[in-house]
This record gives sequence, C-alpha cells and structure tokens, in this order.
Amino acid sequence: MKLVTFGCSWTRGTGIPYYKGMSREEYEKTKSTNKEEMNKYSFRGILSERLGYTNINFSCGGSSNQRQFRFAREYFNHNSKEDTVVLWGITSVARNEIVIDGVWRNFLYTQPTQFVKQDTVNFFLENYDEQLAITNLQDEMLHWNQFFEAYNIPNLWFQTFNTYKLEVDRLFPRDMLSHLTRPMLRDTHESNWSVDSKRISEAERKGLVNPYSLHPTKETHIKIADILEKPLREIL
Repeated sequence: MKLVTFGCSWTRGTGIPYYKGMSREEYEKTKSTNKEEMNKYSFRGILSERLGYTNINFSCGGSSNQRQFRFAREYFNHNSKEDTVVLWGITSVARNEIVIDGVWRNFLYTQPTQFVKQDTVNFFLENYDEQLAITNLQDEMLHWNQFFEAYNIPNLWFQTFNTYKLEVDRLFPRDMLSHLTRPMLRDTHESNWSVDSKRISEAERKGLVNPYSLHPTKETHIKIADILEKPLREIL
C-alpha cells in the first residue's frame, strides 16, 4: 500500500533537523538537506511506518494549495490508483502559484520573494479576496473527494495551521496548530518564519516548534501523528 501525502513544510518535516541549542546558522544549513531524516521522523513517515505503507510525498516548503492540486493531477494522471491512501494537508489560502520565466513559483501575497517582486505581489493582493479563495478551495476539495470515491481511494484532509469554514467530507476538524495549542482561538498564522499569531507564540513558548523557522520539532511530529492516526485508520 502507498500513503500519498500532500501539503506544505509542516507535512514535509522542515523543522525536524533542529535540536535544542542548535544555532540559526546550523539550522539554515540543514533545514532542507536532510531528506532522509525528514522522511523518517515526520508525521507522514511515522504514520507510514505504523500502517506498514510506503510513503510517496509531494509536500514541500512554501507550497500553496494550488501547487499541491497540480502535483495531484500530475501524479494520478500517470500512476496507478490501486493500493493507495491519500493524506492531504491544506495550507494558507494567502499563498498562490504563478509561472515566472517558464517556471512555477509559489508565493505569499504579503511577502515578496526573489522570484515574485513587489509589484507582482501588489497586483495579486489588490485582487485577492479571502472568502472567494476559501470557496474555490472547497470546490477543489469536493472535486477531489469525488475523484477518490470513483477510484475507491481512501482519503483524509486536515488543515495545517489555520481552520477555514469548509463543508467537505473526510476533513479532520480544526487545524493541527490549534490542536497543539488553543483549540478555541481563531487567529491567523501564515508560516513565514514570524510570530504572527497567539497560537504560534504559544507553540514556540512550549517548544512545540523550533525558534528559527517555527516549524514542528521531531517530538511534535509524534504528537501530530498521534492526532491523525485514529481518523486515518477509520477511513481504511
């Protein structure tokens, strides 16, 4: 069996190489290079081992939902759908994906990058409507649910660090960050390496995330795996 995973840096396991006392410079050198460690100790890796499945992972740092939908189309258009289970992490709707110089680039509306310049970000930000983005996200998820049902593929959705009002079957209630910190608090975290919400501040204070990029630690990935294991087994 294959556990196919989609999501952003939380699902990928970006914060796993961090250890207590590690310098920022050391973390910067290892945060994206130790793929073997991330594959093994991320919650997707832990769940795959517990279930006895092979993990095929498409999650990546800074990914938008649009990128993950594209990856899913590309994968399922060209690969067998048999013996497959899907675990899909929804990320911030304030992210998007566009083509620049013939290459797909992901960006956060409020944060220009070396590829997506300020004027480009401003254009999208001026035309960005969060509620419409959420509605579009829900439509995409409903479409994929129908796809998975048609091919008898068990699937489970979860929201990573923000909880949006989505009426979608097989969606785990409440986002992972809230489960780890304050379930009843409704603020917004964008996962851009900044303390931008009370929930991520609490996660940092409790040592649930590393102090540099604010991604879950190796120990926290075990907690997330524990949270997701039961609902994942229930769909099998």
